[in-house]
Amino acid sequence: MLIDSHKIKKLIGPFIITLGCLLFTLNVLAQDIADQKTLDKKTPERALPEFHAKYNIQFYGINSAEAHYRLSYTDTGYQFTQKTNLIGLASLFADDSISAVSIVDEIDNKLLLKKHSYIQTGKKKDRDEHINIDWDTSKNPAKAKITGTVRGDKINLESDTAIWEALSFQLPLMLEARPGKKDYPYKALLKGEIETYNFVLTSSKKISFAYKEYDALQMVRTDPHKDRQLHIWLLPELHNIPVIIENYRKGKVHSRVQLKSVQFNDEKPYLDNLTDDDDEF
Repeated sequence: MLIDSHKIKKLIGPFIITLGCLLFTLNVLAQDIADQKTLDKKTPERALPEFHAKYNIQFYGINSAEAHYRLSYTDTGYQFTQKTNLIGLASLFADDSISAVSIVDEIDNKLLLKKHSYIQTGKKKDRDEHINIDWDTSKNPAKAKITGTVRGDKINLESDTAIWEALSFQLPLMLEARPGKKDYPYKALLKGEIETYNFVLTSSKKISFAYKEYDALQMVRTDPHKDRQLHIWLLPELHNIPVIIENYRKGKVHSRVQLKSVQFNDEKPYLDNLTDDDDEF
């Protein structure tokens, strides 16, 4: 309700004007307090949105597993988690599962991996990883001391560049991928050793997802040691979320990961031809 001070002055006099001013001041103060409480409840600003993505995983063309990826904010950056379980016929013959967590801090507009754990249950042993990275950001470039256990062996490494692993590398790739940039080299911890995890933008095409066609970017990494390739299709319109991930061995698709649903922040989820049983959002 707006207060017309001229009418109030003519009708009631200076006393009411003073009272009106007091009430107006109190209202402004109350609104400032409410606004501050709202700000306090807001999540911190981050370059990537929080999201929960669900993927189906095929081995040799058969749906065999389901993976959930969840990116959430922390006070200093991000927590990225992956949980994968066997489904269908595959679950009748094995009980393997994967649980991975990566903690990434945002320091001076740079992303730095701080911790990573990878736990795999099932018949294959000694696949677990527990990695800690201590960064000395007082130096330029920042220096990293990397310790932990990878596949039963202790590691003690150093680096002066950002370090990633098979889960968290997706974050800088999602941030940096664009049609005008071809090469995406990253330093990554692979089986306890620091190697170059290099992706090349090779092509783009239309991909249907959630009843809509999107322009997708294809990133390809070629393994320098084996006849293997990793192909990742990203959707720039949806924060470069990976929509298809294919592992090639000797020129043939060994496994295929396909996005089935994703929800960014608290927005309406994108669902790709799901049945009622599959819709878990």
